[in-house]
Amino acid sequence: MGYRDDFYKKENILGYTGDLTDIKFTVYFADAGGLNPKTVEVDGRQQVLVQFGRITQYHPHKDNIGRGEVHECYSYSIFNENGQAKECVYGRSELKKIGMRQKGGEDEHLSFHTSRNSFEPVNGGNLEILASAITRFQNAKDKVGA
Repeated sequence: MGYRDDFYKKENILGYTGDLTDIKFTVYFADAGGLNPKTVEVDGRQQVLVQFGRITQYHPHKDNIGRGEVHECYSYSIFNENGQAKECVYGRSELKKIGMRQKGGEDEHLSFHTSRNSFEPVNGGNLEILASAITRFQNAKDKVGA
């Protein structure tokens, strides 16, 4: 049984960064709850909570290899900027909720992770190779829960 098998599953694969010709790619996951999403009220409006995480298969720092901690917030996004993937949340309170230090303003999209590579979405041609990371890396990163 692996860390957060309920979340790290094929249907939650969002995409990847890195090179698919070796195992140095990182696989990104997200889940908005399907038919029964959890919501939270923000400024008088219901917002859908999204769970997100990633499996890092290669990193120079060995404690950064494996399944990442699964976080939850209402404003997760990932996009490319200058050839690098950026994971962001909206505002300091969301940043703090996922365990990151506060920076920026409450009305700003704040980056909490920048990849060395661009983000590529999952598709029918790459789904199986991306899903192979789920069985190869079943443990949480050493720094999860530290």
